[in-house]
Amino acid sequence: MQVWSKSTQKPRRIGFLLFDRFSNLALANLLEPLRAANMLLGRQAYEWQIGAPENGVVHSSSGLPVMPTVRLSDLGPGDTLFAVASYDYQAHATPGNAKTLRVLAGRFQTMAGVDTGGWLLAAAGLLDGGRATIHYDLLDAFAERFPTIEVERARWVKDRDRITCSGGMAAYELACDLIKDDHGAALLLEVTQLFMSDSMTTPHALTRVRGDRRVEVCLREMEAHIETPLTIPDLARRSGCRLRDLEQRFARHFGATPRQVYRRLRLNAAKRMLADGGTSIAEVALRAGYGDASAFARAFRAEFGLTPRDAARDAPVTTAARRR
Repeated sequence: MQVWSKSTQKPRRIGFLLFDRFSNLALANLLEPLRAANMLLGRQAYEWQIGAPENGVVHSSSGLPVMPTVRLSDLGPGDTLFAVASYDYQAHATPGNAKTLRVLAGRFQTMAGVDTGGWLLAAAGLLDGGRATIHYDLLDAFAERFPTIEVERARWVKDRDRITCSGGMAAYELACDLIKDDHGAALLLEVTQLFMSDSMTTPHALTRVRGDRRVEVCLREMEAHIETPLTIPDLARRSGCRLRDLEQRFARHFGATPRQVYRRLRLNAAKRMLADGGTSIAEVALRAGYGDASAFARAFRAEFGLTPRDAARDAPVTTAARRR
């Protein structure tokens, strides 16, 4: 049984419009969580295209060349278009680029400006009368240049069908927030584990959970007791609440019971061990808290649709897919 209840079978179509000297950190931080979500879900929940205003190779601020995957005329239609820019944003704020962004706004349901991409959306008139943010160094200049926009000092701002994001690190947080909205907090927990980010202390992750101290404590206890699992009543006591209260909190945040979330965390750990190779299935079962290898195999197959042996056999491919 999957522990998230919000997944949808229809892939979200994402577009990236890269402007020369864009932030590669921002692009990677948007793209990699989506790639990881696809891997963890076992399907293409997110599809993406990359375009550039001149249709040719575009270079990041570090000089990294990126080749567009589609011509600008073929970009979209889709769900969200990320305009990613960093340096030289003033030079990119041309009538031609403004026209391009307005055309793309007709192809995508949501337009998002990342780093100084927000400036380009504003210059195209796509943020008029709304709320927005930008890189903190430019907040004052942004507010002065675009007086019809309500400028906020924030990591990112979602306003109607517009999103603005302040920079590269905030882009990772934004991508995680979008994944949470689409597929629930349980999948987001897996994504943050994959990237070794602390899902309970980073600003973005599981914001609804972050304000629930009892759920935070419970998740930490679960993660600390993978090999020697605690009982759910014991987890409730350690979390400082009654069992029924804990179940209601998990249902609200995850759409699942504490037992389901705990099982998923343990099986995720087992899946990573199998993918890394070098450990027998029997040893992996023990490290995931299963004294009975047969029970482990049944639970693993029910959760992931394949046997532990299948996962171990596919380890070289899986390991390559997981490398960041």
